[in-house]
Amino acid sequence: MDYKDKLRRIPLGILVGLMALVLTSGGSVAWFTWRTLNPKPPVAEFPNLEIDPEPILRAPEATNPAEIPKTEDITPKDPAEQPAPVTSTGQIYWLADTGTGFKLVAQTISVAAEASPSEKVTAAFSDLLSKAGDPSQEAFTTIPEQTQLIKAEVEADGVHVDLSSDFQTGGGSAAMMGRLGQVIYTATAFDPAAPVWISVDGKPLTLLGGEGLEVSQPMTRSDFDQSFPL
Repeated sequence: MDYKDKLRRIPLGILVGLMALVLTSGGSVAWFTWRTLNPKPPVAEFPNLEIDPEPILRAPEATNPAEIPKTEDITPKDPAEQPAPVTSTGQIYWLADTGTGFKLVAQTISVAAEASPSEKVTAAFSDLLSKAGDPSQEAFTTIPEQTQLIKAEVEADGVHVDLSSDFQTGGGSAAMMGRLGQVIYTATAFDPAAPVWISVDGKPLTLLGGEGLEVSQPMTRSDFDQSFPL
């Protein structure tokens, strides 16, 4: 009996089983051979990082109500709402023509309230000597425009006024009396009853003008009105 005859005598079930075993063994060998030639690539492993949650920023809480700024403390104020500077009022004096003579007329001025008495008188004379008069009252000055104030001080015995020598130049007796009245009244603008001491270039004024009007020292408003009627 040849090989073909023996093969025909093998039961069909056994033959199928043997073939399946051969196929299974061959597949396993093939898979093992492929894994040997192609190893599995390594997988990178990363450490686990612990990340804190992002902090929530909160405004600090004021524990003391007095520490909380008030709206009116931080809101800029309108310049128009700023309080006006505190001032004091005084007068400077001009002359007006009455037709038959002169009269003294006052013009109101303002000076800083915190200024000292001497500073207030100095401010009044600075205003008086810088102008030619008060057009609104048709008033004028007879004090020569070159006249300078050397100093004006308020002391315990009265108001001391020192003028430059230009004060004595030009004009007749009426003009001299008028300018003397302007000085006496302006010097006492903040204290009408105060006596006035007048000096020219540091020397007491005793005679005024070419006609030699006698000037007593000190002189008040009342003294001037009695001695030099305008």
